[in-house]
Amino acid sequence: EFRDTLYLRANRHLRRFRQKMALLKELYYGSIGYLSSNVIADPKALAQISQARGWKTAPYRYIGFHPNSPNLQIALLTKEDRVLLYDGRRAPPVLLTSCEQKDATCVAFRPWASGCELAVGCEAGICLWRANKLSVDHQIRPMQGTHYSQMLKGEGHCYVTSLQWNEDGTILVSAALGTGDIILWEPDCHQKLRLLPGPGNQSSFSLLCFSPDFHVLFCARSDGGGSICQLDRSNWSPHQVLPKVRLQTVAWTGGCSQLLFAQKACTFLYSCTSDQETGVFLRPEHLWGVELIADLRDVTTCSGEYRYCGEPQTIVTDPLGIYLAVIFKEQSFVLFGLLVKARGSPIRFFPLDFIDCDMAVEKDAEIYPTCMDFTRSQSANPKTRWLVVCWNISHIQWREFGAQSLQEAIEVHNLN
Repeated sequence: EFRDTLYLRANRHLRRFRQKMALLKELYYGSIGYLSSNVIADPKALAQISQARGWKTAPYRYIGFHPNSPNLQIALLTKEDRVLLYDGRRAPPVLLTSCEQKDATCVAFRPWASGCELAVGCEAGICLWRANKLSVDHQIRPMQGTHYSQMLKGEGHCYVTSLQWNEDGTILVSAALGTGDIILWEPDCHQKLRLLPGPGNQSSFSLLCFSPDFHVLFCARSDGGGSICQLDRSNWSPHQVLPKVRLQTVAWTGGCSQLLFAQKACTFLYSCTSDQETGVFLRPEHLWGVELIADLRDVTTCSGEYRYCGEPQTIVTDPLGIYLAVIFKEQSFVLFGLLVKARGSPIRFFPLDFIDCDMAVEKDAEIYPTCMDFTRSQSANPKTRWLVVCWNISHIQWREFGAQSLQEAIEVHNLN
């Protein structure tokens, strides 16, 4: 009986000891994880990591298109932190502005939404705008007008740098200067689904980019390095594929196996390609290879026109992965070219044209592109696609093309 009593007391003390140790372990390692995931948010860094040229003075800092609306919907983010929302059915744009929408950097339309919904990344977090069908007022304020806004906020998740929706619009992914984590949100519930910590949490993420098939998310760090995260498996942690590379701009070319990128202070265009024979992302850190595609310092088009180009500011690819467009840091034009991909061979880039601003300006006026993107028609003519370029003189220029395959593009541009 004495032994039984002693045994019970010993077990009771042991359980208490284990509970205290578990609590201490949680407090200790929890505090380390919190400190390591938060970084100093410097708003001056926004101009350095932005894809827009002349971020501080550009009238349009970002352009976004609705991915599947029957009407062509465009969102333009201005330097005054306002969003101009254009709809093919409406002449004047809707103005989205809020007292919390400051230092705005990016916009992202929500796919397959019943009405118009979009997210705006800003200093306070994420401003979610939803259409209010009962109003016809085009001067928008929070909770009134044609749209109303709500905020998604997270501790340390300030100065949002990049936003991406998943394919069906149920999850919003965001990165911010104030944290070394990527957050997956469920906007309808205003909840965080998951935190994706970066390798080492040494800095924040500056750019997120879903692959065209939405299987892979590419994540670029502010101080250098690129990682991929496959979102259809239990392991959501990013895996580095471009360690210590100071990325300027990136763009997928098709599927989830080919990525184009340019480094800061460099004129080279590279491709990062996975080994599909072995199995994509079986061990991502070992399956990616980097190849040089082109030196964009001196460029001669297929028609023989030569121009000095220099360092890329941003690159974009069209929805079919056929065309590539480049804005340069110090040039007044956009380079437009063709991407040729053959099985077993490196990607080749064929410069087709230099796109100059088509608006008449004074002879000595400084003019240059600030941002751009590709889009396609969803209703009128599904085969039609456009490259839309925003210029520093508040001008928007459209370049139409319709080739549906690489072979058709080669024939159209007489490259046989």
